[in-house]
Amino acid sequence: MKKFSGLLMGLLIGALPGQVLAYGSGSGSVRCDKPEFSNFDPAANKYVQQFREFSFVASANTTPASIEVNVSAGTNKYHFNAKQLVITPQRSGRFEVSGKLDRPFQHGFVRLSVTAHTKPNCIHTDGYLIRVQ
Repeated sequence: MKKFSGLLMGLLIGALPGQVLAYGSGSGSVRCDKPEFSNFDPAANKYVQQFREFSFVASANTTPASIEVNVSAGTNKYHFNAKQLVITPQRSGRFEVSGKLDRPFQHGFVRLSVTAHTKPNCIHTDGYLIRVQ
């Protein structure tokens, strides 16, 4: 009788592979699709006469309200949240983002850093340097 119950239990477990594998298969994990940034203007490592305006394109999966830009120009630090930026949806679903400093930066290096997240709160930061002559 004990052998029969063990055999019956084994058959039941074997007949329900979806429930048994669901706990260790990792199939319940959520994939993180981070936002991507492109078409930076001015371009990375570019020499410019002065720096005042910037723009870039954020991927379609970006949550527009989460976009933040930090600009370090010499000893000056500027922070732009989504409300301070101009965010324009494109036909492709991507977002064109632009911003402007109060006054132009004339000489040295500028570090531009962009941070945003997607709907599942997947955060990505990208940045680059610009040389101002």
